[in-house]
Amino acid sequence: MRYALAILVIVWLVAVGRNAHAEDPINTDVNIVTGLDVSGSIEARETQIQIDGMALAIRSPEVMRAIRQGKRGRVGFAIFLWANGNYPVFASWQLISSPEEAEAVSDAIATQIPAILSAKSEIKLGELTDLSGAMAYGAEMLRTAPYVADHKILNILGNGIDNVGESPKWVRDKVVAQGIMINAVVIGHDRGVQSYFRTEVIGGPAAFVLTAREPQALVEVLERKFVTEIVLNTRRPAIFPPQ
Repeated sequence: MRYALAILVIVWLVAVGRNAHAEDPINTDVNIVTGLDVSGSIEARETQIQIDGMALAIRSPEVMRAIRQGKRGRVGFAIFLWANGNYPVFASWQLISSPEEAEAVSDAIATQIPAILSAKSEIKLGELTDLSGAMAYGAEMLRTAPYVADHKILNILGNGIDNVGESPKWVRDKVVAQGIMINAVVIGHDRGVQSYFRTEVIGGPAAFVLTAREPQALVEVLERKFVTEIVLNTRRPAIFPPQ
């Protein structure tokens, strides 16, 4: 009887251990969410280039090498679209820890290009540039991410200043106070927009702005950005320093 009871206790303890393990959170070195600008100032060609650039940058060997340098060797990754109004999730949260996973995420992003080019009429994205709304939405995505991260990064891609409400720096300060670093990529030649993003948008230790003066340069810029973010947040020397 005692033997049978002991066996039952052992089985129960093993089952409890398995359940507890199954419910353990997944930890990442960094969670990165990126907001792509699809407001009225962004042409359809630029939207496609943003998405193509993102897809190609994710599968870059340099990005994969940076991920593998981390303590856990994996990152959480998600993308949303922004203008004003709705903020649809373009790529839901995914783990990237291997070239195969990076390729799968990249392919999933690339296959959605035809649908997203007609998204404005389908989901009423809006025409204005609501940077404040985009930053607040991206921060909420990071707060509710399914992975527990040592570091959290919000990336904003855009080519214009906020023309919806007050300066985005108030939202920026709240987001940074939550432990989130905000980086940015400015699309185009406008130095005024570049300065605006530096003073009103980015925030947090080592935050930076990169510029893609030509849409075709986005792949290289995004690759450099992801590598820098991942490496800086795993405390290793940056492969591509911010410029």
